[in-house]
Amino acid sequence: MSLTTTQTRVEDRCRILGIDIGSVSISVAEINPEREICKTAYQFHHGNIADTFTEMMNDFDLRWICGIAATSSTPSIINANRKYDNRVAMIEAARHFHQKIGAILVVGGEAFGLIGFDDKGHYRSFKTNTSCAAGTGSFLDQQARRLNLQSAKALSEKAFSNRGSVPKIASRCAVFAKTDLVHAQQEGYTLEQICDGLCYGLAKNIVDTLSIDKELFNPIIFTGGVSNNRAVVHHITSITGKEIFVDQTGVYGAIGAAFLMVDEWRGGDVRPFVSVDDMLCSEIFPKKYFHDPLKLTHSHYPEFGGLEKYEYAVLDAGVSHPVEVDIYETLTPLFTYKVVLGIDIGSTSTKAVLLNADGHVLAGFYTSTAGRPVAAVQRLFSSIDDMTEKRKIGLRVVGAATTGSGRRFAGKIIGADVIIDEI
Repeated sequence: MSLTTTQTRVEDRCRILGIDIGSVSISVAEINPEREICKTAYQFHHGNIADTFTEMMNDFDLRWICGIAATSSTPSIINANRKYDNRVAMIEAARHFHQKIGAILVVGGEAFGLIGFDDKGHYRSFKTNTSCAAGTGSFLDQQARRLNLQSAKALSEKAFSNRGSVPKIASRCAVFAKTDLVHAQQEGYTLEQICDGLCYGLAKNIVDTLSIDKELFNPIIFTGGVSNNRAVVHHITSITGKEIFVDQTGVYGAIGAAFLMVDEWRGGDVRPFVSVDDMLCSEIFPKKYFHDPLKLTHSHYPEFGGLEKYEYAVLDAGVSHPVEVDIYETLTPLFTYKVVLGIDIGSTSTKAVLLNADGHVLAGFYTSTAGRPVAAVQRLFSSIDDMTEKRKIGLRVVGAATTGSGRRFAGKIIGADVIIDEI
Protein backbone atom coordinates (compact mmCIF):
# COMPACT_ATOMS: atom_id res chain seq x y z
CA MET A 1 0.00 0.00 0.00
CA SER A 2 1.30 3.49 -0.88
CA LEU A 3 1.17 6.50 1.42
CA THR A 4 1.19 9.04 -1.45
CA THR A 5 -2.56 9.68 -1.84
CA THR A 6 -3.38 13.10 -0.36
CA GLN A 7 -6.39 12.39 1.82
CA THR A 8 -5.23 12.70 5.41
CA ARG A 9 -2.00 14.07 6.82
CA VAL A 10 -0.17 12.47 9.73
CA GLU A 11 -0.42 15.71 11.74
CA ASP A 12 -4.19 15.46 11.51
CA ARG A 13 -6.23 12.70 13.11
CA CYS A 14 -4.31 9.84 11.50
CA ARG A 15 -2.89 7.02 13.62
CA ILE A 16 -0.26 4.36 12.99
CA LEU A 17 -0.84 0.69 13.78
CA GLY A 18 2.20 -1.19 15.05
CA ILE A 19 2.13 -4.97 14.58
CA ASP A 20 4.51 -7.56 16.00
CA ILE A 21 3.73 -11.19 15.16
CA GLY A 22 5.87 -13.91 16.69
CA SER A 23 5.77 -17.69 16.76
CA VAL A 24 2.79 -17.85 19.13
CA SER A 25 1.17 -14.42 19.46
CA ILE A 26 0.11 -11.17 17.81
CA SER A 27 0.85 -7.79 19.43
CA VAL A 28 -0.86 -4.63 18.18
CA ALA A 29 -0.48 -1.00 19.23
CA GLU A 30 -2.31 2.08 17.92
CA ILE A 31 -0.17 5.26 18.16
CA ASN A 32 -1.05 8.88 17.39
CA PRO A 33 1.40 11.44 15.88
CA GLU A 34 2.35 12.66 19.37
CA ARG A 35 3.62 9.13 20.19
CA GLU A 36 0.75 8.59 22.60
CA ILE A 37 -0.53 5.03 22.89
CA CYS A 38 -4.23 4.96 22.08
CA LYS A 39 -4.93 1.22 22.26
CA THR A 40 -3.07 -2.10 22.52
CA ALA A 41 -4.05 -5.73 22.04
CA TYR A 42 -2.36 -9.09 22.52
CA GLN A 43 -3.62 -12.54 21.55
CA PHE A 44 -2.31 -16.04 20.82
CA HIS A 45 -2.81 -16.97 17.17
CA HIS A 46 -2.34 -20.79 17.37
CA GLY A 47 -0.99 -20.72 13.81
CA ASN A 48 -4.11 -19.02 12.42
CA ILE A 49 -2.73 -15.51 11.94
CA ALA A 50 -5.24 -14.04 9.48
CA ASP A 51 -8.38 -14.97 11.44
CA THR A 52 -6.85 -13.97 14.79
CA PHE A 53 -5.73 -10.60 13.42
CA THR A 54 -9.17 -9.99 11.87
CA GLU A 55 -10.83 -10.75 15.20
CA MET A 56 -8.48 -8.38 17.03
CA MET A 57 -9.24 -5.56 14.59
CA ASN A 58 -12.92 -5.65 15.58
CA ASP A 59 -11.92 -3.60 18.63
CA PHE A 60 -10.16 -0.92 16.55
CA ASP A 61 -11.70 1.96 14.58
CA LEU A 62 -10.08 1.47 11.18
CA ARG A 63 -11.11 4.96 10.04
CA TRP A 64 -8.30 6.31 12.19
CA ILE A 65 -5.64 3.91 10.90
CA CYS A 66 -3.64 5.30 7.98
CA GLY A 67 -0.45 3.26 8.10
CA ILE A 68 0.96 -0.04 9.35
CA ALA A 69 4.40 -0.50 10.86
CA ALA A 70 5.48 -4.11 11.41
CA THR A 71 8.44 -5.85 12.97
CA SER A 72 10.74 -8.00 10.85
CA SER A 73 9.33 -11.20 12.38
CA THR A 74 5.83 -10.32 11.15
CA PRO A 75 4.92 -12.53 8.14
CA SER A 76 4.17 -11.06 4.73
CA ILE A 77 0.46 -11.78 5.16
CA ILE A 78 0.26 -8.33 6.81
CA ASN A 79 0.21 -5.50 4.27
CA ALA A 80 2.70 -3.29 6.12
CA ASN A 81 3.87 0.09 4.86
CA ARG A 82 7.18 -0.22 6.70
CA LYS A 83 9.06 -3.01 8.46
CA TYR A 84 11.59 -2.54 11.25
CA ASP A 85 14.07 -4.86 12.89
CA ASN A 86 12.66 -6.49 16.02
CA ARG A 87 15.57 -5.43 18.21
CA VAL A 88 15.45 -1.84 16.97
CA ALA A 89 11.72 -1.72 17.71
CA MET A 90 12.21 -3.17 21.21
CA ILE A 91 14.95 -0.63 21.95
CA GLU A 92 12.78 2.25 20.72
CA ALA A 93 9.91 1.25 23.02
CA ALA A 94 12.17 0.58 26.02
CA ARG A 95 13.82 3.99 25.69
CA HIS A 96 10.40 5.61 25.64
CA PHE A 97 9.32 4.01 28.93
CA HIS A 98 12.63 3.84 30.85
CA GLN A 99 15.21 6.54 31.55
CA LYS A 100 18.03 4.08 32.25
CA ILE A 101 18.57 0.75 30.49
CA GLY A 102 21.36 -1.68 31.23
CA ALA A 103 19.95 -4.43 29.04
CA ILE A 104 16.74 -5.67 27.47
CA LEU A 105 15.85 -9.32 28.12
CA VAL A 106 13.42 -10.68 25.53
CA VAL A 107 11.90 -14.14 26.17
CA GLY A 108 9.26 -15.23 23.67
CA GLY A 109 7.63 -18.41 22.50
CA GLU A 110 10.62 -19.97 20.74
CA ALA A 111 13.63 -17.75 21.42
CA PHE A 112 15.20 -15.50 24.02
CA GLY A 113 17.96 -12.94 23.88
CA LEU A 114 19.77 -10.17 25.78
CA ILE A 115 20.38 -6.74 24.23
CA GLY A 116 23.21 -5.06 26.13
CA PHE A 117 24.08 -1.36 26.44
CA ASP A 118 27.16 0.49 27.71
CA ASP A 119 27.15 2.94 30.62
CA LYS A 120 26.18 5.77 28.23
CA GLY A 121 23.12 3.90 26.98
CA HIS A 122 24.60 2.98 23.59
CA TYR A 123 23.92 -0.40 22.03
CA ARG A 124 26.79 -2.77 22.84
CA SER A 125 25.92 -6.41 22.21
CA PHE A 126 23.29 -9.05 21.56
CA LYS A 127 23.31 -12.65 22.72
CA THR A 128 20.65 -15.25 22.02
CA ASN A 129 19.86 -18.92 22.58
CA THR A 130 20.30 -21.76 20.12
CA SER A 131 17.52 -23.20 17.96
CA CYS A 132 16.35 -25.34 20.92
CA ALA A 133 13.16 -23.95 22.50
CA ALA A 134 14.10 -25.00 26.06
CA GLY A 135 13.85 -21.96 28.30
CA THR A 136 11.15 -20.29 26.23
CA GLY A 137 7.39 -19.85 26.45
CA SER A 138 6.80 -22.96 24.32
CA PHE A 139 8.63 -25.05 26.92
CA LEU A 140 6.26 -23.83 29.64
CA ASP A 141 3.24 -24.40 27.39
CA GLN A 142 4.36 -27.98 26.82
CA GLN A 143 4.91 -28.65 30.52
CA ALA A 144 1.53 -27.06 31.37
CA ARG A 145 -0.21 -29.51 29.03
CA ARG A 146 1.77 -32.36 30.55
CA LEU A 147 0.51 -31.35 33.99
CA ASN A 148 -3.05 -31.00 32.63
CA LEU A 149 -3.11 -27.25 33.26
CA GLN A 150 -5.05 -24.98 30.93
CA SER A 151 -2.12 -22.75 30.01
CA ALA A 152 1.33 -21.49 30.93
CA LYS A 153 -0.47 -18.70 32.78
CA ALA A 154 -2.10 -21.25 35.08
CA LEU A 155 1.32 -22.87 35.62
CA SER A 156 2.77 -19.44 36.47
CA GLU A 157 0.05 -18.74 39.04
CA LYS A 158 0.57 -22.07 40.78
CA ALA A 159 4.34 -21.56 40.77
CA PHE A 160 4.08 -18.08 42.26
CA SER A 161 1.83 -19.34 45.05
CA ASN A 162 4.40 -21.94 46.14
CA ARG A 163 5.88 -21.36 49.59
CA GLY A 164 7.75 -24.66 49.91
CA SER A 165 10.95 -26.05 48.45
CA VAL A 166 11.27 -26.78 44.75
CA PRO A 167 12.33 -30.02 43.03
CA LYS A 168 15.27 -30.02 40.66
CA ILE A 169 13.96 -30.19 37.09
CA ALA A 170 16.18 -30.21 34.00
CA SER A 171 14.61 -27.42 31.97
CA ARG A 172 17.41 -27.47 29.39
CA CYS A 173 15.60 -30.29 27.62
CA ALA A 174 11.89 -31.15 27.47
CA VAL A 175 12.74 -34.87 27.35
CA PHE A 176 14.78 -34.75 30.56
CA ALA A 177 12.17 -32.48 32.15
CA LYS A 178 9.54 -35.18 31.62
CA THR A 179 11.63 -37.67 33.59
CA ASP A 180 12.27 -35.17 36.38
CA LEU A 181 8.56 -34.33 36.57
CA VAL A 182 7.71 -37.96 37.17
CA HIS A 183 10.42 -38.30 39.83
CA ALA A 184 9.14 -35.17 41.58
CA GLN A 185 5.61 -36.59 41.56
CA GLN A 186 6.86 -39.88 42.99
CA GLU A 187 8.75 -38.05 45.74
CA GLY A 188 5.51 -36.37 46.84
CA TYR A 189 6.07 -32.78 45.68
CA THR A 190 2.87 -30.77 45.25
CA LEU A 191 1.74 -29.42 41.90
CA GLU A 192 2.67 -25.89 43.06
CA GLN A 193 6.19 -27.01 43.96
CA ILE A 194 6.62 -28.79 40.62
CA CYS A 195 5.42 -25.72 38.69
CA ASP A 196 7.79 -23.53 40.68
CA GLY A 197 10.62 -25.97 40.01
CA LEU A 198 9.93 -25.68 36.28
CA CYS A 199 9.97 -21.87 36.48
CA TYR A 200 13.20 -21.88 38.51
CA GLY A 201 14.85 -24.26 36.03
CA LEU A 202 13.74 -22.11 33.10
CA ALA A 203 15.03 -18.94 34.80
CA LYS A 204 18.37 -20.62 35.57
CA ASN A 205 18.70 -21.78 31.96
CA ILE A 206 18.08 -18.24 30.67
CA VAL A 207 20.59 -16.74 33.11
CA ASP A 208 23.27 -19.34 32.35
CA THR A 209 22.82 -19.25 28.57
CA LEU A 210 22.99 -15.45 28.39
CA SER A 211 25.51 -15.04 31.28
CA ILE A 212 23.23 -12.41 32.80
CA ASP A 213 24.69 -12.84 36.28
CA LYS A 214 28.23 -12.26 34.96
CA GLU A 215 27.41 -9.09 32.98
CA LEU A 216 27.47 -5.59 34.48
CA PHE A 217 24.15 -4.71 32.81
CA ASN A 218 21.77 -3.08 35.31
CA PRO A 219 18.84 -2.47 35.35
CA ILE A 220 17.32 -5.05 33.02
CA ILE A 221 14.09 -4.45 31.09
CA PHE A 222 12.22 -7.75 30.78
CA THR A 223 9.82 -8.11 27.83
CA GLY A 224 8.25 -10.91 25.79
CA GLY A 225 5.48 -13.31 26.74
CA VAL A 226 7.44 -15.00 29.56
CA SER A 227 7.89 -11.63 31.31
CA ASN A 228 4.28 -12.08 32.49
CA ASN A 229 5.37 -15.10 34.54
CA ARG A 230 5.93 -13.65 38.02
CA ALA A 231 7.67 -16.80 39.24
CA VAL A 232 10.27 -16.61 36.45
CA VAL A 233 10.81 -12.89 37.13
CA HIS A 234 11.29 -13.63 40.83
CA HIS A 235 13.82 -16.38 40.17
CA ILE A 236 15.84 -14.37 37.63
CA THR A 237 15.97 -11.51 40.13
CA SER A 238 17.14 -13.76 42.97
CA ILE A 239 19.72 -15.59 40.82
CA THR A 240 21.28 -12.48 39.28
CA GLY A 241 20.74 -9.86 41.96
CA LYS A 242 19.82 -7.43 39.18
CA GLU A 243 17.08 -4.82 39.23
CA ILE A 244 14.42 -5.98 36.76
CA PHE A 245 11.61 -3.89 35.29
CA VAL A 246 8.85 -5.82 33.51
CA ASP A 247 7.22 -4.56 30.32
CA GLN A 248 3.80 -3.52 31.63
CA THR A 249 2.30 -3.14 28.14
CA GLY A 250 3.27 -6.59 26.85
CA VAL A 251 3.62 -5.19 23.32
CA TYR A 252 7.00 -3.40 23.18
CA GLY A 253 7.72 -4.69 19.66
CA ALA A 254 4.48 -3.31 18.22
CA ILE A 255 4.84 0.01 20.07
CA GLY A 256 8.44 0.46 18.96
CA ALA A 257 7.63 -0.23 15.30
CA ALA A 258 4.79 2.33 15.41
CA PHE A 259 7.04 4.92 17.08
CA LEU A 260 9.66 4.48 14.35
CA MET A 261 7.11 4.97 11.59
CA VAL A 262 5.52 8.01 13.25
CA ASP A 263 8.94 9.66 13.39
CA GLU A 264 9.76 8.69 9.81
CA TRP A 265 6.46 9.81 8.34
CA ARG A 266 5.84 12.97 10.35
CA GLY A 267 4.70 15.53 7.77
CA GLY A 268 4.12 12.91 5.06
CA ASP A 269 0.87 12.14 3.27
CA VAL A 270 -0.99 9.00 4.23
CA ARG A 271 -4.13 7.10 3.24
CA PRO A 272 -6.58 5.49 5.67
CA PHE A 273 -7.56 1.82 5.53
CA VAL A 274 -11.15 0.97 4.63
CA SER A 275 -11.36 -2.58 6.01
CA VAL A 276 -9.28 -5.36 7.53
CA ASP A 277 -9.00 -6.89 4.06
CA ASP A 278 -6.88 -3.87 3.07
CA MET A 279 -4.48 -4.80 5.86
CA LEU A 280 -4.06 -8.38 4.64
CA CYS A 281 -2.27 -9.41 1.47
CA SER A 282 -4.73 -10.96 -0.98
CA GLU A 283 -2.12 -12.97 -2.86
CA ILE A 284 -1.72 -16.44 -1.37
CA PHE A 285 1.35 -18.53 -2.12
CA PRO A 286 0.63 -22.28 -1.79
CA LYS A 287 3.11 -24.39 0.14
CA LYS A 288 5.40 -26.62 -1.89
CA TYR A 289 6.77 -29.83 -0.48
CA PHE A 290 9.88 -31.65 -1.67
CA HIS A 291 8.36 -35.10 -1.13
CA ASP A 292 4.82 -36.44 -1.47
CA PRO A 293 2.87 -36.99 1.78
CA LEU A 294 3.43 -40.35 3.50
CA LYS A 295 0.80 -43.02 2.89
CA LEU A 296 0.13 -46.29 4.69
CA THR A 297 0.37 -48.88 1.89
CA HIS A 298 2.53 -51.81 3.08
CA SER A 299 0.81 -52.59 6.37
CA HIS A 300 -2.59 -52.58 8.03
CA TYR A 301 -3.36 -50.34 10.99
CA PRO A 302 -5.56 -52.41 13.34
CA GLU A 303 -8.82 -51.24 14.80
CA PHE A 304 -8.89 -51.07 18.58
CA GLY A 305 -12.61 -50.64 19.08
CA GLY A 306 -14.42 -52.81 21.61
CA LEU A 307 -18.03 -53.77 22.24
CA GLU A 308 -18.78 -50.56 24.14
CA LYS A 309 -17.05 -47.28 24.91
CA TYR A 310 -18.08 -44.56 27.37
CA GLU A 311 -16.65 -41.89 29.68
CA TYR A 312 -16.83 -41.94 33.45
CA ALA A 313 -16.34 -38.51 35.04
CA VAL A 314 -14.57 -38.19 38.39
CA LEU A 315 -14.35 -34.95 40.38
CA ASP A 316 -10.81 -34.35 41.61
CA ALA A 317 -10.14 -31.14 43.59
CA GLY A 318 -13.25 -29.62 42.05
CA VAL A 319 -12.14 -30.42 38.48
CA SER A 320 -13.76 -33.13 36.36
CA HIS A 321 -11.28 -35.69 35.00
CA PRO A 322 -12.88 -38.20 32.60
CA VAL A 323 -11.90 -41.85 32.46
CA GLU A 324 -12.33 -43.52 29.08
CA VAL A 325 -13.79 -47.01 29.55
CA ASP A 326 -13.63 -49.65 26.79
CA ILE A 327 -15.38 -53.02 27.23
CA TYR A 328 -13.98 -55.71 24.93
CA GLU A 329 -15.78 -58.88 26.05
CA THR A 330 -19.42 -59.66 26.84
CA LEU A 331 -19.83 -59.43 30.63
CA THR A 332 -22.37 -61.84 32.12
CA PRO A 333 -24.43 -60.37 35.00
CA LEU A 334 -24.13 -61.98 38.45
CA PHE A 335 -20.89 -63.71 37.39
CA THR A 336 -17.64 -63.23 39.30
CA TYR A 337 -14.57 -62.96 37.07
CA LYS A 338 -11.06 -63.86 38.18
CA VAL A 339 -8.89 -61.12 36.72
CA VAL A 340 -5.34 -59.86 36.57
CA LEU A 341 -5.01 -56.10 36.88
CA GLY A 342 -2.36 -54.26 34.90
CA ILE A 343 -1.68 -50.54 35.38
CA ASP A 344 0.63 -48.30 33.33
CA ILE A 345 1.37 -45.01 35.13
CA GLY A 346 2.96 -42.53 32.74
CA SER A 347 3.80 -38.84 33.02
CA THR A 348 1.00 -37.91 30.62
CA SER A 349 -1.59 -40.68 30.97
CA THR A 350 -2.46 -43.60 33.24
CA LYS A 351 -4.02 -46.79 31.87
CA ALA A 352 -5.39 -50.04 33.29
CA VAL A 353 -6.63 -53.35 31.88
CA LEU A 354 -8.44 -56.35 33.31
CA LEU A 355 -7.41 -59.76 31.88
CA ASN A 356 -9.45 -62.91 32.35
CA ALA A 357 -8.05 -66.41 32.98
CA ASP A 358 -7.55 -66.94 29.23
CA GLY A 359 -5.50 -63.76 28.89
CA HIS A 360 -8.23 -61.87 27.04
CA VAL A 361 -8.76 -58.20 27.82
CA LEU A 362 -12.17 -57.73 29.44
CA ALA A 363 -11.96 -53.96 29.79
CA GLY A 364 -9.54 -51.06 29.46
CA PHE A 365 -9.42 -47.73 31.30
CA TYR A 366 -7.62 -44.51 30.35
CA THR A 367 -7.22 -41.13 32.09
CA SER A 368 -4.75 -38.25 32.21
CA THR A 369 -2.12 -38.31 34.95
CA ALA A 370 -2.36 -34.50 35.32
CA GLY A 371 0.69 -34.36 37.56
CA ARG A 372 -1.01 -36.50 40.22
CA PRO A 373 -0.31 -40.21 39.60
CA VAL A 374 -1.96 -41.43 42.82
CA ALA A 375 -5.16 -39.52 42.06
CA ALA A 376 -5.09 -40.92 38.51
CA VAL A 377 -4.92 -44.50 39.82
CA GLN A 378 -7.75 -43.74 42.24
CA ARG A 379 -9.86 -42.52 39.32
CA LEU A 380 -9.24 -45.77 37.48
CA PHE A 381 -10.29 -47.81 40.51
CA SER A 382 -13.42 -45.67 40.83
CA SER A 383 -14.29 -46.30 37.18
CA ILE A 384 -13.73 -50.06 37.64
CA ASP A 385 -16.16 -50.05 40.60
CA ASP A 386 -18.67 -48.11 38.49
CA MET A 387 -18.39 -50.65 35.66
CA THR A 388 -18.95 -53.64 37.95
CA GLU A 389 -22.06 -51.99 39.42
CA LYS A 390 -23.48 -51.14 36.00
CA ARG A 391 -22.83 -54.66 34.64
CA LYS A 392 -23.83 -56.36 37.91
CA ILE A 393 -20.67 -58.47 37.89
CA GLY A 394 -18.11 -59.39 40.51
CA LEU A 395 -14.33 -59.16 40.25
CA ARG A 396 -11.75 -61.20 42.09
CA VAL A 397 -8.29 -59.77 41.48
CA VAL A 398 -5.82 -62.67 41.60
CA GLY A 399 -2.81 -60.63 40.57
CA ALA A 400 -1.71 -57.05 39.93
CA ALA A 401 1.23 -55.51 38.08
CA THR A 402 2.37 -51.94 37.47
CA THR A 403 4.62 -50.43 34.82
CA GLY A 404 5.45 -47.01 33.45
CA SER A 405 7.44 -44.16 34.96
CA GLY A 406 5.32 -44.18 38.13
CA ARG A 407 5.32 -47.94 38.55
CA ARG A 408 7.29 -48.13 41.83
CA PHE A 409 5.36 -45.43 43.62
CA ALA A 410 1.94 -46.74 42.56
CA GLY A 411 2.98 -50.37 42.89
CA LYS A 412 3.82 -49.98 46.58
CA ILE A 413 0.56 -48.19 47.28
CA ILE A 414 -1.70 -50.79 45.66
CA GLY A 415 0.40 -53.77 46.77
CA ALA A 416 1.28 -54.93 43.26
CA ASP A 417 2.63 -58.45 42.88
CA VAL A 418 5.00 -57.37 40.11
CA ILE A 419 6.57 -54.00 39.25
CA ILE A 420 7.90 -54.16 35.69
CA ASP A 421 10.06 -51.76 33.67
CA GLU A 422 8.01 -50.73 30.64
CA ILE A 423 10.91 -51.37 28.25
